[in-house]
Amino acid sequence: MKKMIFAAVALAVTACHADDKAATKKDREDWPVARGGAGLSGQVGVALPPKPDIKWMFQTEGAIVGETVVARDVVVFGNSAGLLTAVDLQSGKKKWQREFEQSFEAAPAILGDTIFIGCEDMKLYALELATGKDKWSIETDDKITAGVNLTKSPDGKSDWIVMNGYDGVCRALDAKSGKEIWKHETEQPINGTPAVVDGKWVVFGGCDHFLYTLNLADGKPLTKVEGEAPIVSTVGTEGSFVAWGDHSNKVMGADLAAGELKWKYSDRKFPFMAAPAVDKKNVYIGGRDKKIHAISRESGDPIWTFKTGGRVESSPILFTDGVVCGSSDGRLYAIDLKSGEEVWKIDLGESLVAPASYAKGTILIGSEDGTLFALGKK
Repeated sequence: MKKMIFAAVALAVTACHADDKAATKKDREDWPVARGGAGLSGQVGVALPPKPDIKWMFQTEGAIVGETVVARDVVVFGNSAGLLTAVDLQSGKKKWQREFEQSFEAAPAILGDTIFIGCEDMKLYALELATGKDKWSIETDDKITAGVNLTKSPDGKSDWIVMNGYDGVCRALDAKSGKEIWKHETEQPINGTPAVVDGKWVVFGGCDHFLYTLNLADGKPLTKVEGEAPIVSTVGTEGSFVAWGDHSNKVMGADLAAGELKWKYSDRKFPFMAAPAVDKKNVYIGGRDKKIHAISRESGDPIWTFKTGGRVESSPILFTDGVVCGSSDGRLYAIDLKSGEEVWKIDLGESLVAPASYAKGTILIGSEDGTLFALGKK
């Protein structure tokens, strides 16, 4: 086992994120950033819905591999043809669409009346939610494949964007102007969205094998955990715990507060390309072995596995009693959280590698054939 390198500064992390609250009777209203909230836990916060119908479909000319976000009843997503599209959540009718010169892999993020999205043209765009018109943009040194995260500044006075890029740089920007506040350079590309933990720390993995924890206030490193292979996706956090998959066919779990790697999990010789969902008990993640794995957060032991008919690169989302995840076999699966048994599945007939999202009773997921599916009660 390789050693973990820690800075002298000790971490003190609170027990849970603002985005990881217990279930309430009120339905979730929005899904404004990748994985549903700053901690990237993938938690929805409401109970698994009954088997849904297809409410509407929206067809585009390009694969949808990034996550869909929702705010103010507007659904926003990009695709491989460079199309950024906004549609109405309830009807699926197009509000606007813009074409860019390069493709979108990254999930958008929505803050108030502004969309933020990174593009393979190396730029981060801030656009009007209502029209898609430009507000500002910045150019980096390589493509941007990861969704940005949104947070308050440490003093609570302004809104910040935290973003990663293929240029190996993590940046904090002022959301209003795009002005750079700080940056932290690594030696290899960064593919995943950075988590913001407790409004004080930034956590992400890179292709240089390291898991980084930075101080949100100034971008200075606090911990640096050495893994065994490139970390090519987004991490998942919940409280003081972080989990991630990598190209060494392993899932790893670490305790940020204690400053130590807790466990390594491996099942078969297939990599984990998806982001994990994390709750207080388990980690849930899909693999190229065609399975969805539930892993004990405490020990790293297997809890259950669920077999699909294709590779699972779609990142799961976590309801209070079930997990929902797409597969390249074209089906969306709902699985009981405790037993690992199938609750329902829907055959959409198109490969699903994008993560699902959820708002106002509607599950949203895009396909490699370019269809955005909205699932719920008709």
